[in-house]
Amino acid sequence: MGRVFTGAVLCVAMLVTTGCGTVVKRTVGEVKGAGSDATSVPGSGGENYGRFQSVDIQPTVTEGGGLVPAEFRSMLTTALRKELTQGKEPVFSGGSPAITIEPHVMWFNKSNPLMPNKYVVVLYYIRGDGAELGKVQVVTKSEATGTGVDDLAESSAKEMARYFRKHGRGKA
Repeated sequence: MGRVFTGAVLCVAMLVTTGCGTVVKRTVGEVKGAGSDATSVPGSGGENYGRFQSVDIQPTVTEGGGLVPAEFRSMLTTALRKELTQGKEPVFSGGSPAITIEPHVMWFNKSNPLMPNKYVVVLYYIRGDGAELGKVQVVTKSEATGTGVDDLAESSAKEMARYFRKHGRGKA
């Protein structure tokens, strides 16, 4: 009888603990929102971009068709322009020479009511002086149900600004 009672108590404890852990994880995800991480594509550059004074941001494209909302593509281009050229200390303040950034959305995962995870992968082609200078992959994720396409675009753009600061443009 004692073993049955102890087993029942352990089962209830595991169920309650597992549920609480999930609730805590979801709560942390809601508070955190979208986060991004940039990685240079090996062998594609990652040089010091300090000599470039301005940036030309091309419209965001994708081969994913209708899987990638047009609203996200538009918002990403706008967010990049804001993060890289505006504010108190813009990454690129204007002048010559200029680099060109071509954002390509490689993957976009929308959430659903049961799985609120959102996930987007953007490959940024960086060109200057008539040649490709590098490629940077930015992965943006969010477990927050309140994260919209604007939050994903803003997080990806902020990560590109951090990347350029780390590689010679502006204050890191």
